[in-house]
Amino acid sequence: MKIDVTQEQYEFLKELQHELLTQPTDGQANPKFWGIMEKREVGVPDGCGDARIYMGDGVVYTLEEAIEDVNEWIESCYDPDGFIKQEWDGVNKEWMKDVVDFIKDYVEPQCRIVWVDNKYELSTYTGAFLTKRACKEYIDKYGYNHSNPHTYAMTAIRNPEYETLINILETMKFED
Repeated sequence: MKIDVTQEQYEFLKELQHELLTQPTDGQANPKFWGIMEKREVGVPDGCGDARIYMGDGVVYTLEEAIEDVNEWIESCYDPDGFIKQEWDGVNKEWMKDVVDFIKDYVEPQCRIVWVDNKYELSTYTGAFLTKRACKEYIDKYGYNHSNPHTYAMTAIRNPEYETLINILETMKFED
């Protein structure tokens, strides 16, 4: 049996075979493929995760930033004797209510707290990559569209079509 391919297609298949056989496995069994893993902030129950303070003017603060700005605001706008300035040593979630109450009373009545945590998930926008190199190239070129993207290897076990395709690509005989 003969399959007609152009010289360019032949070279592509030959190089792809070499890459499939020599690329890192990232701990995955064959057949493997790569996707884009990214970090996203998701809402969590009150008091869990990290707090974000949304101000009425669209500014978003972390707890650390809010504490720093509240202390600066107190120092610049008020007589230090009129307030007892808390010296914050580290950050404690229990202070959130005090910080937000202060902001609501003295700075921005429309502020609200949203609790978030980081969740890692596969991007649903990119699909699969046959090689880790192709996945890295995508990240280098389009990573700005993702949140902290990195390659993530997966196994396509019990996917007979993909398994057959990869097996064909890895076992083809090339004449030099």
